[in-house]
Amino acid sequence: MKKILSILILASIFLVSCEGDRGPQGPPGDDGLNIVGQTFEATVDLTAPEYSVFVEIPGSVEVLDSDVILVYLLESVENGEDVWSLLPQTFYLEDGEVQYNYNHTTVDVNIYLHGTVNLDDLGPEFTEDQTFRMVVLPSDFALNSGIDFSNYQSLKTAIDLSDNNITKAQVHN
Repeated sequence: MKKILSILILASIFLVSCEGDRGPQGPPGDDGLNIVGQTFEATVDLTAPEYSVFVEIPGSVEVLDSDVILVYLLESVENGEDVWSLLPQTFYLEDGEVQYNYNHTTVDVNIYLHGTVNLDDLGPEFTEDQTFRMVVLPSDFALNSGIDFSNYQSLKTAIDLSDNNITKAQVHN
């Protein structure tokens, strides 16, 4: 019995210590967290009677039921830099307030105006040629990243977003 046990131990050591030729190297893996923020934008007119538009999510942008879509309004351009404000965005006027807001599905984003003022009295600075940028993020990332999403530049840096590959979206009234 001792002889059989000794032979098994020696055979095990021999087999473990053997080294053959290495196989081919596998493909490289991702370094750390790999978040792909998908972005698209549209310039729209929010006109009577609904003051609402539906922005179609481009076919090149994949949106899952669990994803988060953040919408930013191009509020101004200062020193050649775009200033983006996260929706909802409220503006306080002499006779009340007006707010840009949105909701979305996996196929479109509904952007709309509402407020305590008569929307028919708003000037074109609130209703015409308004540019909105939409960013699609996985919900886990949105909940756990610690990013201040109200700061578009922080988000842009965190997900390595480039202004060069932003898709233009179709708009439906």
